[in-house]
Amino acid sequence: MELQRGQDTSQVVVNALERFGARAAFGMPGMWSLPLYDALLDSNIRHMLVRHEQNAAYAADGYARASGGFGLCVATAGPGAVNAAAGTAAPYKDHSPVVVVTAQVPRDEIGRGWVEDIDLQALFRPVTKSSVMIDDPAAAYDLVAEAYRASLEGCPGPVHLSIPGDVQKAPSSAKDYVPTVSRFEPDPSELSMVSSAITKSRAPLILVGRGALLSGCSEGILSLSYAIGAPIVSSYMGRGAVPEGDPRVLGPVGRRGLEAANRALDECDLLISLGCRLTNMTIVGQRLRCPAAQVDIEPRNFSPLASMRVKSDVGVFIESLLPLVRRGMARPMWSPSECTPSEPRWGAPAYAKAIAGFRDAVFAVDIGQHTVWAMQAIRVTNPRGVLFSGNLSAMGFAIPAAIGAKVALPDKRVIAVVGDGGFQMAAPELSTIKENRLAVAICVFNNGSLGLIRQLQESVYGRTIGVDYLSPPDYVRLAEAHGIEAVKARSPQDVAEAIRGSDGSVVVEIPVPRDEGIPLSRSRLAEE
Repeated sequence: MELQRGQDTSQVVVNALERFGARAAFGMPGMWSLPLYDALLDSNIRHMLVRHEQNAAYAADGYARASGGFGLCVATAGPGAVNAAAGTAAPYKDHSPVVVVTAQVPRDEIGRGWVEDIDLQALFRPVTKSSVMIDDPAAAYDLVAEAYRASLEGCPGPVHLSIPGDVQKAPSSAKDYVPTVSRFEPDPSELSMVSSAITKSRAPLILVGRGALLSGCSEGILSLSYAIGAPIVSSYMGRGAVPEGDPRVLGPVGRRGLEAANRALDECDLLISLGCRLTNMTIVGQRLRCPAAQVDIEPRNFSPLASMRVKSDVGVFIESLLPLVRRGMARPMWSPSECTPSEPRWGAPAYAKAIAGFRDAVFAVDIGQHTVWAMQAIRVTNPRGVLFSGNLSAMGFAIPAAIGAKVALPDKRVIAVVGDGGFQMAAPELSTIKENRLAVAICVFNNGSLGLIRQLQESVYGRTIGVDYLSPPDYVRLAEAHGIEAVKARSPQDVAEAIRGSDGSVVVEIPVPRDEGIPLSRSRLAEE
């Protein structure tokens, strides 16, 4: 392990991140992060100036989700770090590897209550796997290496590093190692138990969740499906783990799932859950009709519904299981009872179908009524083809996440699907899109209100408050003020033509009648 002297701590931190794979950083500089930013200028890491640090975290999250690597967010001390912490909750809830680097006030000011002094570890610990302050310049490289490893190893997630202003300028030393990210293997006895259950079953079903997506084992899942004759369904967060254009893949299950997928869940005699937490969104009513084998790298994700639990990386589990189930097993694929899916012919679902027609795209989907319209129309044919704040349900996520995705995958078409509420939360980032020449299409479903919350208020209380935009901006003119092409769609064809015809970024406003809603669950209205 060779030391490389002659660098200050900021240079050691930035160079280490670059060495570990950072290619882009999303952030906003401040007084206490000046040395960090000066080091970024001398690196090959592309910095993207955002308009709000919360969006920097969302963009880093989008980069991580689209690329399969880690995302990088940089902020100053005090309010910059506070804003970044709010955005870090989304990758934390969805297990997305993001490294958040913030400045901190100098060491002799910490804890004195002066300007911008705040306990950053207390702030970040609830929304990260770890939060560490680099207060010893000699330890800088090791702490960055440990943060990188922790973000990716096991159940991935965000990590936080804070660096006091005086430490950033202090002399430090780099090292020449890259940390190893371990993969966790299944216990042989647990593997044998699952193999035996598969042998006895006649209608097994594979359920893929976010853990399967993160493991990047699409081919292995399809091979297992062939070997045991099991169709595949997914949670919403697992969409993209296998291509939904494959005839074996029935789509998402749960409260917002497809009928064929939910029928398969009702009719199977063994559920093999790969990286899925089996929550109330996926297993409606929290009950199963059959035994369930749950494979997850994080024991805290194990569900009482699972009769067999295997702690393992999903990809490693499949690699270990395939030789066992292939021996003497060749059964035909079973199918659930037939159903005829309905085709949208009018209204918001028809517009969503026009957007979903771009199957080669990466879709960043925000939160609201449009989420249901879009997610039921989209067929995810590419790995990591949908970016969705599923477990935090953060409005305003989609546009900055789309920025991150486009930076990670510059040759891919990227489409953000938002409501008018989420659009207004993230509209300042249109300038970020423009000045970085990012070709991102943004489709805005505009019903003049926080439509889902309004619909819930009407259903539960029969009246509404605080959900209507009484003086909304002209979204076309707002986009044009940022230098971005914009159109107001009059038909689904207008949407498709605007996306297809734009060489750069474009905003497409889709007017939606105020009273056009989505089906609500009467028994769980308060949780919708």
